[in-house]
Amino acid sequence: MVDSFQSRKAADFLALHHGPKLLVLPNIWDAAGARMLESMGYPAVATASSSLANSLGYDDGQLISFDALLDAVRRIVSAVAVPVTVDIERGYADTPKGIAENVRRLIRTGVVGLNIEDSTVEGGPLISAGEQAQRIRAIREMADGEGVHVVINARIDVYLGGFPGTYSQKLAETIDRARIYLDAGADCIYPITLGDLSALKALRDATHAPINVYANATAPSMRDLEAAGVSRLSLGPWMMRASLATLHAIARDLLDYGAYDRFVKGALPRDEIRKFLITSKMDET
Repeated sequence: MVDSFQSRKAADFLALHHGPKLLVLPNIWDAAGARMLESMGYPAVATASSSLANSLGYDDGQLISFDALLDAVRRIVSAVAVPVTVDIERGYADTPKGIAENVRRLIRTGVVGLNIEDSTVEGGPLISAGEQAQRIRAIREMADGEGVHVVINARIDVYLGGFPGTYSQKLAETIDRARIYLDAGADCIYPITLGDLSALKALRDATHAPINVYANATAPSMRDLEAAGVSRLSLGPWMMRASLATLHAIARDLLDYGAYDRFVKGALPRDEIRKFLITSKMDET
């Protein structure tokens, strides 16, 4: 059983999905990123599976071990006081029971939320809605037994390419899956890459549930999403990709004997960084 503090943190995280303000999650992959966002006033932090895997030298797609994921998450959770939600891809197991046991291990690190997706591989065929519902239900029942309402963000991958059909057919399938996942115990629906405001409103009206939108170049503005009743915005791998783009550009300049301006002038001052880092053993207590 978890302690009352973690249960309250889970309840606080769930409440963020039902307030008037859009919950913005610039997904991170390490403790420093989590502490930086917390210091800036973000009320919660989220990992991105791709970013976390990339930080360990792996591609996305459950190529890292679950133990490696658990170790990284434990460091993140222990570094911040705000709620932490974790992208677990397909759950790192093949059965509802196996997935639930993995989530149990995550909960015991202090995690209070998770994403779980319904495709067999990224952009590939979808798991049947019934099978995915069994996985969500197993997570919910296990978490209830642990004494925490872990916030389940059910990702629906219809728009990633694994479900052929017309626009209206895809929207209908997304709504059907959303209802099934909510009945199984999901708290939020994540129709990844869907950015059409009319479709998002239709999904919201059909389910009366919080909706998570993926931020990309074609996504509506945050103000438009908030006005449309969207509850949550995830950046996915974009923070990591932007960071790697900067690293790549600096490294390219150095190969070409370029100037130091790119990293000297654009870098955060050390004193600014120290504001969100543990700077002594005393700070850990």
